[in-house]
Amino acid sequence: MSAAVTTARATRRPSPLAHALSRQLGVAAYLAVWYWAIALVVLVIATLVVWRVNGSVDVSIVAYARQSAIWFPFSQAILLIASLLRVHVAAGMTRRTFVRASLVTAVSTGLGYTLVLSGLLLLERALHAAVGWDAEILEQGFELVGSSFPTMVGELAPALVLANLCGLLVGVVYHRYGGWWGTVTLPLTVLPIVATLALAGEWFGSFPLDGLLDPAGDAPLLTGAVLALVTAAVYVALVRSTPVRTPR
Repeated sequence: MSAAVTTARATRRPSPLAHALSRQLGVAAYLAVWYWAIALVVLVIATLVVWRVNGSVDVSIVAYARQSAIWFPFSQAILLIASLLRVHVAAGMTRRTFVRASLVTAVSTGLGYTLVLSGLLLLERALHAAVGWDAEILEQGFELVGSSFPTMVGELAPALVLANLCGLLVGVVYHRYGGWWGTVTLPLTVLPIVATLALAGEWFGSFPLDGLLDPAGDAPLLTGAVLALVTAAVYVALVRSTPVRTPR
């Protein structure tokens, strides 16, 4: 009987990948709930303040949440490497499992934030229209006025997903080469997200190579997809070749 029970329990035990995913996605979801709960409070207060001062709110307040939605998960991805890679290997699991789980978590987190932000933008637009306000987006490089939900997702997803992948890359470079080289190489490890924002006109206005890199006019979606694949490939190569000193 005891042997049968032991066998049944073994068959119900999740795979290493499922176990790693549940831990990493669980933490990401927990932090996301807190992030959006706080963001909603801040956005509502900001809207009320602008309304009180100007008598109306003709600009999108939600649009300004995009920057924190990019860089907050970016920092989470760095911490994921710093806090979990050694523990993962020390628990007897492989780097391959960690890489797969972390990539799924990074992409899922970016897409999740994209969907929530897009939904909030549409909700804000509907509420503003109901009271006779406009919802103009003043943030540079954010051309989503009047856009549909799929268009918003396509516009926001590259930056939000790439930020998480760059966070993983930054984290593993610090882990492998130490603080000095991790800091020196930051211009390279964050280059994909900077390039995506630049193509969108985020910081520099119209990007001179936009038409050359994306003649169909789909930037930053297509360029973002290519940069995401390159970033993920470099991250995978570094993790697989990184010596991991497990805690004793």
